[in-house]
Amino acid sequence: MKTFDFINPPNIYIEIGQNSLKALDGDDGLELSLEREQNGRLTGVCVDNLISSLRVFLKRHSWRGRVRAYCAIGARGVSLRKLSVPSSSREEIDRLLVLQIEREFPLPPDELAWGYRNLTAEQPRRNGAPTIQDLLVVAVKRDVIAEYSEILSSCGLIPMFTLGAFARSSLCSHPPRAYSVLDIGPAQSELITFEDGVPSAIRILPWGGSDIEKKAASAEPGSEFDLLARSIDQKSVGQKLYLTGATSSIEPFTSHLARTMTDAVQCQPIDVVAGEGRSAAILGLKKLCEQDGIAPPLTLQLPSARDAARINGQSTWKWLAVAAGLLVLSFALRYAEPFIQKPRLERKLAQSKAFREKLPAIDRELAFLEYLQTNQPPYLDLVSTIASAASPGSRIDSLSINRRTDISIKASMRDSQQVAQFRSKLIDSGLFSAVVVEEQTPAPDGQKVTVRIVGEWKRPAPGKPPAKTDRQPIANQTDAQQSKASPPNLNTSAPGNTVPPVPLPSSSSAQPPLPKE
Repeated sequence: MKTFDFINPPNIYIEIGQNSLKALDGDDGLELSLEREQNGRLTGVCVDNLISSLRVFLKRHSWRGRVRAYCAIGARGVSLRKLSVPSSSREEIDRLLVLQIEREFPLPPDELAWGYRNLTAEQPRRNGAPTIQDLLVVAVKRDVIAEYSEILSSCGLIPMFTLGAFARSSLCSHPPRAYSVLDIGPAQSELITFEDGVPSAIRILPWGGSDIEKKAASAEPGSEFDLLARSIDQKSVGQKLYLTGATSSIEPFTSHLARTMTDAVQCQPIDVVAGEGRSAAILGLKKLCEQDGIAPPLTLQLPSARDAARINGQSTWKWLAVAAGLLVLSFALRYAEPFIQKPRLERKLAQSKAFREKLPAIDRELAFLEYLQTNQPPYLDLVSTIASAASPGSRIDSLSINRRTDISIKASMRDSQQVAQFRSKLIDSGLFSAVVVEEQTPAPDGQKVTVRIVGEWKRPAPGKPPAKTDRQPIANQTDAQQSKASPPNLNTSAPGNTVPPVPLPSSSSAQPPLPKE
């Protein structure tokens, strides 16, 4: 047993005729007789004998898995047509052929096992017209192929069916442009005609080797041979007629047939190596697959097997390539990990570096914000305290606050009593260290008093945020009774009543650190 045979075992070649089955496995051959019913189907006893005999025959090489078997069948019940379809993909051709077969053949495509061969090479489009492909379509009843396929599959084989007449033509040496191949069987003969290497017609002749032997033993064999030769149309034979079959036992007929042919037709027997399981069809299949290295040009497939062949049509050697690839991959993963992880590690390092570069900027920004929190003047607290201390009906005309702790208020109040209450509330708030009424002028009508108050506000301790006072100014009974009135008008429509912006000193405090852009 060779190692390559274990990986890719050799094919098995089978010919299924009307009365016999021949098989060839390497140098081992097998011949079995067939028994058929009136409808042409094999009998049940014959099917059981075939399965048991084939299993014993294949058991000699039981180490193999499922082996592909190329099967040549006879021409009985076979239809041959030439069809034309637009140039397209293989899947589209299958779809178009189903429609063509339904129109051209007497049975629907689901009841046929069919195959095709492309007869036209690809041609470019011309003048916008689509390229037409000529196809040779061969079909046979589905039941015939299904019966053979079931028998061979039960024996562990993967059957592929083709016509025996196609296989025999591969044994013709230097065939002319038009020729024919006549295979003489025991009870019937098959005649196939080729034109430019393409089958054009196939026929079943109702006589075989047994009929020829009987006529050769008659008193006038020449006249009897003429009756058989007339069934062959010499005009459609072509330039040469190849003879296969039991030519040695029917030599008188072949010689007579060569004499009766016209001068334009030559008769040439094809020598076949004698032996069990050897025939012209089997040797032709073997020559195509092993010597020429190609599969039969046309195979018959069942409708269900046609889709399965597209999926499972891989050769056995491809599994070896997959196993070798997995083995290499298992070793490569150990050394490929650094290359696979390198981009991820580079991204993490870049992120860490970018974050580390941002840390000084974050520290500077934090220091700047802390400085603002601890050194900003409590302007809002001062303004809120002044607004809370003002009595209802008072109006503050102007307010000036600076960072030197100076404060100046110009307001209009109802009387001097409200001025005294306003000053007392400012002192009680705890935000002011000194509050002085610098000017107090009553209005000419005696309805209000214009007052200007100056003072100093308390600066918070350095490094600490401004103190939040929770104590509210104490209002007297008169203010409590007037609390329901409207709040003091701190902003009037007069242009001079708005609070001017507080100017920042130029040298009273250190400048805060600026954040880095």
